[in-house]
Amino acid sequence: MKNFIIISPQYPPRPRFFANRLKARGFNVFGIGDADWGGLDPALQADLTEYCRADLSCYAGNEALIGEKYASIRSIAGDLKNKYGKPEYLESFNEWWLPLDAALRRDLGIPGIQPAELSRLVRKSLMKERFRAAGIAVVAGEPVTDLDRLLAFFERSGRDIIVKPDRGVGASDTCRVRSREEAERFFTARNPAYPYYTEAFIGDPGRELYSFDGFTDAAGAPVFFTAHRYNDGILEVVEGKPLSYHNLKADEIPGGLKTAGLAALKAFGLKKNFFHIEFFSVNGTCFGLEVNARPPGVLTIDMINHSKGLDCWDLYARMCAGEELDARPRRDMICAYAARFSGRPYRLSHEELLARYGREIVLHMPMDSKVMGDYAYLVLTGTQARRAEITGRIAALA
Repeated sequence: MKNFIIISPQYPPRPRFFANRLKARGFNVFGIGDADWGGLDPALQADLTEYCRADLSCYAGNEALIGEKYASIRSIAGDLKNKYGKPEYLESFNEWWLPLDAALRRDLGIPGIQPAELSRLVRKSLMKERFRAAGIAVVAGEPVTDLDRLLAFFERSGRDIIVKPDRGVGASDTCRVRSREEAERFFTARNPAYPYYTEAFIGDPGRELYSFDGFTDAAGAPVFFTAHRYNDGILEVVEGKPLSYHNLKADEIPGGLKTAGLAALKAFGLKKNFFHIEFFSVNGTCFGLEVNARPPGVLTIDMINHSKGLDCWDLYARMCAGEELDARPRRDMICAYAARFSGRPYRLSHEELLARYGREIVLHMPMDSKVMGDYAYLVLTGTQARRAEITGRIAALA
């Protein structure tokens, strides 16, 4: 049997389906996580050949590994290797654990992204270089090194910039700066142990935020891809706007986005890997923002499965097992994510939403994120007009 190690198999919750599909394709699936065995979903417990609890708080800052803590995790993974044989794969399916994944692959001799390849996939400043090399436009930006340079960049960029960790996840520790006083406050309050990156804020009223999502085969070619359009940038969502995004049908994907996505995919050289690549489109020009070498987050794989009639978890497991793949979509519909926040006076109650749109709400569940909302709905429709109508009703306040 082939062996697959999953780091933190219990969080985030949805990737547990990878364990299920991998087991169905003949893999021994091992979990190394920081949750107690009794805290795991019973379905996940049933899919794991063995689970090992470990202290995963192994980073100094947000990337460098703490030697003693990493050695403990490596020892656990080494014990699994000695007991069951060399693992063919090791993945966390999670942006945060990419440095840990890479180090373990190197030390256990497992194929996949290695530490020497990692910087271009996690540092926004280096991502920009790859986008440029692929012929993709990028927003002006530079590393934050001192206050004078930050203020000079602020003035050159129309006095409206974004500052964020050069290596970071989502919108964590990201802020918009629109005055010299805000720039000075940021610089004083920042964590000096972390490198930061600043770029001009794209405020064009016609801007659109897209992601280009899918996974690649052993040669780096996409097994499948799709695109999602977002209601706004994640930063604006953190500032209080409700998150909403949806996929595009195949013939709705802008040609420039498809071209840029495929060029970026080739430039970053991902093989047997999920990808989530973000772009801003302004007046038809796609600007490369960042690449994520992992599955699109939260419920996005569910959305792809619903909209395309696929099982992406199973497609990935079959690819890992070396099976021939048929990734042709069984349908081409629109699946949208809409979120609500607790304590807001919505026009329609949860029960009224289900009574009116129950056939088109294919999944709903609690969330725990100020970005993703407190409660989520997935809406499956045949047209963008119908999608906009239902998501509008979900978001409408009394």
